[in-house]
Amino acid sequence: MKLSRRNVIAGAVTIPAIAGLGNLALSQGATGPLAGVYDASLPAGERLASLLREAGRGARAVEGDRIRFARQLLAEKPPMLAGVTRSADALLFAEVAAEDGYEQALELRGNRHGCSGSTCNPDWNPLSRHVVGAGANWLGTFAGFVANPDAPPVLQGGPDEETMATAWLLVRRA
Repeated sequence: MKLSRRNVIAGAVTIPAIAGLGNLALSQGATGPLAGVYDASLPAGERLASLLREAGRGARAVEGDRIRFARQLLAEKPPMLAGVTRSADALLFAEVAAEDGYEQALELRGNRHGCSGSTCNPDWNPLSRHVVGAGANWLGTFAGFVANPDAPPVLQGGPDEETMATAWLLVRRA
């Protein structure tokens, strides 16, 4: 990212807003840690898992029946569920989670060059802008939030390939 006055000001405004997002889900009555999932067949999914391990967090590989897998995760009632998967799996997780009281907060599509995002809930615009603004380090920025929503660490690392992946965040409704 090119250092400019605009980027510095945008970062100064965005960081406090992002720091409050972790408290947003917790204030809505959510309990338990944030859950992270990844598609082991995607380079971006493997990179998310390695970044989370480096940050002292774990992530679960998506395997077997996707619906059963999603329901097992959601039975633990995490305040947020984040993942890097294929688009079809992201859609499936969102639909299963909606039945259990979750909503999609954001969705990002990216590869080694960067990502584009859509925010489904305006409360999460700061995070979406922050991740998209990170350019090629979008995955590291997303993983930092997943590792610690209250004070996201700066993690470096994006996917090494052109393969597109979908990063998504689901949050429990109030």
